[in-house]
Amino acid sequence: MKNTFLKFWKNPAQLIYMVMLLLVLIGGINVLSASFVTARDMTGDGLSFFKKYLFFACFGSLVMYVVRRLGYRFWLHRNILWLGFGVIFVMLLVVDVMGIATKGASRWIYLGPISIQPSEFAKLVVIMLAAKYLGGMLRKGERVSLFAPGDHRMVLAATLIYAVLVYKQPDLGTAAIIVTLMLGVYIIAGIPKEQLVCILGAGGLLAVVATVASSYRMERVQVWFDPWLDPRGKGYQMVQSLLAIGSGGLTGTQWGQGAGKFFYLPEAHTDFAFAIFCQENGFIGALFLLLLFALLGFAFCTITINAKDRRGFLLAGGITFLIIGQAVANMAMVCGILPVIGVPLVFISYGGSSMVLSMAAIGLLLSVYDDEVLESEHEALPPQERRDSLRMVRNERWRS
Repeated sequence: MKNTFLKFWKNPAQLIYMVMLLLVLIGGINVLSASFVTARDMTGDGLSFFKKYLFFACFGSLVMYVVRRLGYRFWLHRNILWLGFGVIFVMLLVVDVMGIATKGASRWIYLGPISIQPSEFAKLVVIMLAAKYLGGMLRKGERVSLFAPGDHRMVLAATLIYAVLVYKQPDLGTAAIIVTLMLGVYIIAGIPKEQLVCILGAGGLLAVVATVASSYRMERVQVWFDPWLDPRGKGYQMVQSLLAIGSGGLTGTQWGQGAGKFFYLPEAHTDFAFAIFCQENGFIGALFLLLLFALLGFAFCTITINAKDRRGFLLAGGITFLIIGQAVANMAMVCGILPVIGVPLVFISYGGSSMVLSMAAIGLLLSVYDDEVLESEHEALPPQERRDSLRMVRNERWRS
């Protein structure tokens, strides 16, 4: 893959690694600052969340290496893919049937000191399924349509199953994200515009009905528009988030001195970690973080656009939606632009499942880049010789 997009990096993979390293360093510092008060109160060890963050960062790096080494073609194999679907399906069932409720919802499986959130991994499985079957349709020259017959209907069924199980936890926000990610891959694959309009209209109508049908959701929407309607109740978290961001000013407070984490702002080290970051690093720090995510998104898009294999193209595009889309959604949520939906800020928020999922997804995206580089290296060979050589190299990679 030829690189002409930046002078400072040799290729998009190098840029991804450098930005990801910076984000992990910043995230570790932010989690340490945002969590030490809560951690000491809960466990007696102010470093407990920070230690877990480091563990998941190291474990996630190992997962990323293995995923990249095996390559996305291996992971999109029908048997591997449906095995993964089955494992996550069973885990979601376990959560729904035997999950321990925390803050009114059962979303985690607890294995000693470690908790796993299966709904996070369901997002990636849905993207992989869509990339597999829609990419197959594109390779055959078939028109992608939600209503066309074919194996892609299994993607719709799998997404619906996951969404229903996650909704029962209850977690409407994550269920909506799972469906949105699947539809995002369909959009990249080129569904007809009239279907896109129908999807957006139906999604908007469904959101309105779901909100009106629940007094709790209705209150959340009202508080979203004006959190000061109930600053000590439903709007408390958003009010405290806005106060934390505003008090950071241009350059922020000194590191560790942000007041929001001293039991003022709930979820200060998880979903609302960005608010603590803004409080302690100010507007300049927030802009720098936005720049890092913009660079990451740019590198992702570069790999996606240059992917010639249709499955790789859709997979890379879906992963871009997953990571960059959720990052934008979290920052918009923390700033009050979007309602509170419980989306972590990748690498900046504390969350083991989110960390491992994100690194596994980046491993898949990097493997798309590797495959394109491999294809370009064999481009000069005759067609049959090129296919045989590529097959041999890929098989050797899997065996090693």
